[in-house]
Amino acid sequence: MMLRITLLLLLLVLWQSPVMANNQQHHQKTISKEQATQLAQQSYPGKILKVQADRHVFRIRVLQADGRIINVTVDGRTGRVQRDDR
Repeated sequence: MMLRITLLLLLLVLWQSPVMANNQQHHQKTISKEQATQLAQQSYPGKILKVQADRHVFRIRVLQADGRIINVTVDGRTGRVQRDDR
């Protein structure tokens, strides 16, 4: 009886490990804050004023050479850069 319980617990632990590992990988950003900043500057040159991480998106405020301040978003998973015209 103890052997059956032990085997059942072992199977449950082994079954949960890949599921938990997959969930942890799914929630991780693949792009760092520094990489997001570099990507934003490549598309929209200027001085970085602020970087804010929000789940899978980086919101970056850029001061351009002409004095305009623009908001840029960088997708934390894909690296896609977009100007945020809100």
